[in-house]
Amino acid sequence: MGKKEKVSVRICVGTACFVQGGADLLLYQDFLDPVVLAGCDIHGISCISGCKDDTMAVRPPYIEIDGKVFGEMTQDKLCKLLREAVHA
Repeated sequence: MGKKEKVSVRICVGTACFVQGGADLLLYQDFLDPVVLAGCDIHGISCISGCKDDTMAVRPPYIEIDGKVFGEMTQDKLCKLLREAVHA
């Protein structure tokens, strides 16, 4: 059985996301469980383009986990989503 790949996480740091909470999400090392953190590959990205997508029903800040975009992200929501993704 092969080693499980890390969960790919991109945190939007575009202006809208940054000022609406994205800056707090960049502090992930301060609030994520070390086991969850070890199972993730996390990067900031200049823009996920969620603000420009008319089909998005949620607002910034946006993150992307393994290609799926989530909005209205908070530290608590990020912890929950990543815990589920790492242990899936």
